[in-house]
Amino acid sequence: MDYSLYKIEDFLTDESFIKYCLREDAEVVSYWEEVIHQHPELSDTINKAESLFMIFALKIDPAEKQKELEKLKLVIESDEYIDTSVTEIPQRIVPFRKYAWLSAAAAILICIGTYFLLNRTDYSTLVPTYTQTSKNESVKTKFNERRTINLPDGSTVLLNGLTELKIDQDYNKNNRVLWLSGEAYFTVAKNKDKPFIVISGKTATTALGTSFKINNYNRTAETSVMLTTGKVNVGTVSGARVINHLQLIPGEQVNIDNEKQQFNKSKFAISEVEDWANRKIVFSMASLKEIRTVLKNIYGVEISTTNQPTKPIAFTGQFSNESLTEILDAIGFSNHFTYSIKDDIVKLDFEK
Repeated sequence: MDYSLYKIEDFLTDESFIKYCLREDAEVVSYWEEVIHQHPELSDTINKAESLFMIFALKIDPAEKQKELEKLKLVIESDEYIDTSVTEIPQRIVPFRKYAWLSAAAAILICIGTYFLLNRTDYSTLVPTYTQTSKNESVKTKFNERRTINLPDGSTVLLNGLTELKIDQDYNKNNRVLWLSGEAYFTVAKNKDKPFIVISGKTATTALGTSFKINNYNRTAETSVMLTTGKVNVGTVSGARVINHLQLIPGEQVNIDNEKQQFNKSKFAISEVEDWANRKIVFSMASLKEIRTVLKNIYGVEISTTNQPTKPIAFTGQFSNESLTEILDAIGFSNHFTYSIKDDIVKLDFEK
């Protein structure tokens, strides 16, 4: 393909170039990087085209968008944009050249609208990078502690033990972005103009008004998202954008491999999350394996044993919003073990 005569508006109406701007197809990205390498004289025009694309394609504050557009307009109208191979430009065509940026802007509005309509995928999610500043708020919970956070927009977050929630300084102003490490249940206030985004590692969960739970403890190899009401999109954070969206409906969950970013969607009983939120536990002839799984899900602890029980465990009991130690005391009394707790690790020692 000969791009030597391409102007900004030509690149912006090229579907392959749009995919390059979105950075979602490795082959397309490699292709355009090779084009730029082979034709360095095009790099300036390509950079301006990509900048204009990002201004229109990303959801940013309108005032900021206008500011960036004005800056780019000045660059495009500058002498750098004029073809240097032409030594003299007739006076009568200068006004048309001067407003060439309008042609580019019109072209991108048409091509972005058409491309997004045909592909029906939201590529416009923009996420900021977290920076540690005095204006950003961070909330941490201790082992076995639960805390409810009321956010300025009316949303609430129920934090499990050993969890950290970071709140962007512009929350509910320019965005509704949070960072999570640990486990939490989110009840999101509706705001169609400001998507609610939770970033947990390389995973981003985006919602408008819904309820969902995320588990992203550092010790685990997976991140899980469980949806109880509404709809959410779960995707991968790539630079400043969220890509590879997977939509969930109530009763669906997705487990994401934190390293490979592989998604595995399945169904679950919504009552599981409700029980988690209320710390409601019902054991019926539960084995040690079942007890481990339930206590890990509810209290975020790993349970190990220093030795094995002399006979199989089959515990029956019901608990509601009781502490981990109260539950361990009850199970240990009937199954003859003592226990020790260090950080989020519980060790059981059975009588011999």
